[in-house]
Amino acid sequence: MRKLLVAGIIILLSELIIGVTWIGPLSRSDESASATSTQDFRVHQANGTVVNVDLVAEETTQEIAPGVKYHVWTFNGTTPGPVIRVNLGDTIHFTLTNNSKIGMQHSIDFHAALTPWDKNYQPVDPGQTLSFDWVAMYPGVFMYHCGVPPVLQHIGNGMYGAIIVETDALPTEREFVLVASELYPGDKPIHGLYEGDLARMEAVDPEYVVFNGKANQYLDAPLEVRPDEPFRLWVVNAGPTLTNAFHVIGTLFPHVYPSGNPTSELNGLQTWNVPPGDGAMFELQIPEAGLYPFVTHAFAYTGLGSVGVIKVDPNAPAAPASYPAMADPFSAGVQPVGGGPSTPSSPAPTPTATSAPTPTATPTSTATSTSAAGCTPDGTELAVIAKNNLFDQTCLAAPAGKPFTIAFDNQDAGIPHNVAIYTDDSATTSLFVGELVTGPGKTTYKVPALDAGNYFFRCDVHPASMFGTFVVQ
Repeated sequence: MRKLLVAGIIILLSELIIGVTWIGPLSRSDESASATSTQDFRVHQANGTVVNVDLVAEETTQEIAPGVKYHVWTFNGTTPGPVIRVNLGDTIHFTLTNNSKIGMQHSIDFHAALTPWDKNYQPVDPGQTLSFDWVAMYPGVFMYHCGVPPVLQHIGNGMYGAIIVETDALPTEREFVLVASELYPGDKPIHGLYEGDLARMEAVDPEYVVFNGKANQYLDAPLEVRPDEPFRLWVVNAGPTLTNAFHVIGTLFPHVYPSGNPTSELNGLQTWNVPPGDGAMFELQIPEAGLYPFVTHAFAYTGLGSVGVIKVDPNAPAAPASYPAMADPFSAGVQPVGGGPSTPSSPAPTPTATSAPTPTATPTSTATSTSAAGCTPDGTELAVIAKNNLFDQTCLAAPAGKPFTIAFDNQDAGIPHNVAIYTDDSATTSLFVGELVTGPGKTTYKVPALDAGNYFFRCDVHPASMFGTFVVQ
């Protein structure tokens, strides 16, 4: 029995030696063939260069599809925010300024940074700034976004962008940057402007799934390259919820690098899933001239705006010699901010809130008679709900000559609202201005007696979407 056991061990050792003999050369051959196998996946110290990166949180109006204007929350006035480029090992001196005109706190979260959340990723009040330093230790392409709760709402309304940490290990090639995201406008526009719908975000019911903030924009303005030219796509998926199954019709990806790290090479892929909050670098080389659409291969969402075109043309412009440190997202990161084609945007309306005492005023009936029709007082206890940046009523009514109360329920988490009453919809003469309530929260306003007439009420923070007729009889 012992002889049999020894013989078995000898046979196993022989097989192991033979296996190692064959496996060893294969491993060495594969290692020598990889251009990035000897490169470290990160650096461990700063390179001595300091780069200033400034972002401003502000609201604007942006066209997200033909004729569809959306009230976006942004970094530097665009959704997505500017494409930021730094070098591996750079020290980033970052400053966030909150210029919100609707009373919103905002913050920053750089997925490329190693920095304490409890110190540097905290909310910044309107009118305030926050600065801190961090070192870009990992190469690749990363998301940045606002992290104030509910994060779903801040990202869903447009507060995100891409930052690329470049390394000398990559060959110089033509590059484009694509940020995928979902957009959730409400059912109908208010004064021609759509607001984000938190309920739709929670239900994952997007109206649009897009690249770089606008549906199908690269059908009419394709990304141009030359035949057989190596080029790369930096792709970030801002979500906030859906995975982007990135695919280019008519070709394959010779190399894909998850999170854009050049040491994480995958070869010969047809489609690569980029989850929310992640990115990838795609390297391509297309030999034949023609049109090659890029899409999300999750086809329930492709038709919602996730189609663009790569145009392979011998007459394509020469590749840029370099790319800007802060680039226009609508140019796919090619042009500097303000230097290329962009989606039309304009500043959001600035609300005017006053706390003046109740004046003696003659009511003017500028609110529509349709709104006031059938709107009559039913006691002195009124109630109104704010949800998804809308009031649940477009007409409130109170008895003339009697003080009354308004029970106000703000159900929009993290968003301040109020109820204010004005003589007319110019909102220049206030009759009552209620204090701001940040949701979820409730209060009961005590309003002094008003003379009979048709007046106007609104939220001073969101006047474009939250307003109605106030009838006093």
